[in-house]
Amino acid sequence: MKIVAIIQTRTGSRRFPKKVLKNILNKSLIDWVIYRTKKSSKLKQIILATTKLKKDDVLVNIAKKNKISIFRGDEKNVLKRYFEAAKLYNADLIVRICSDNPFIDPKQIDYLIKKFKNKSFEYAFNHQSRLNTNYADGFGAEIFTFNTLKKVYLCAKSKSQKEHVTKYIWDNLKKFKILPIKSPKKLAYPKFKFDINTPKDYTLIKNFTKKFKIKINTKAEDIVKFKLLEIGEINNE
Repeated sequence: MKIVAIIQTRTGSRRFPKKVLKNILNKSLIDWVIYRTKKSSKLKQIILATTKLKKDDVLVNIAKKNKISIFRGDEKNVLKRYFEAAKLYNADLIVRICSDNPFIDPKQIDYLIKKFKNKSFEYAFNHQSRLNTNYADGFGAEIFTFNTLKKVYLCAKSKSQKEHVTKYIWDNLKKFKILPIKSPKKLAYPKFKFDINTPKDYTLIKNFTKKFKIKINTKAEDIVKFKLLEIGEINNE
């Protein structure tokens, strides 16, 4: 069984252009995501799926530097880009990695894969708090079979369902066997969000990382502790 991670990314974000190239402690956001994803012990391959646009050549160069695979496809139809990447690389299970989660945690990726492999589900997730999973936002990922991805690709009709890979699943929950993975106690802080969608998010994460001397390999549970410290819910002892 070939388990691959696909990181979808482009520089043309509408809300925050070139956000994946913004630096956090002298490394770009996408470098953080790739580095931490590569620490997973259960992934066979990591693919950076970007567009065919010239401006995204910089992302291809980053992928080459990090020695991960590359796929270039449709800019707007991200679902098509995702499906074609998974098909080209003969993926059996696909882990969807968000390129705006600098603190994605390899242990949570492996935990997701372990839970999913031993069950007969079509889709599972631990990247945010939905269906009462209670996770802090930004440490985990989503996982699905190739057959699930194919089903979504063939059924999705709306523009938003083609722009967002798993939106069709969330719009049609009863059509899929879904495994909501419960958060471990140390990460059960659904009010915390560590993804970067806006310039404000970036500034907050950059300052937070600097203040608490967070490194590119800092564990998710330690990042939560630093956040609790920042908001005064635990003492610095």
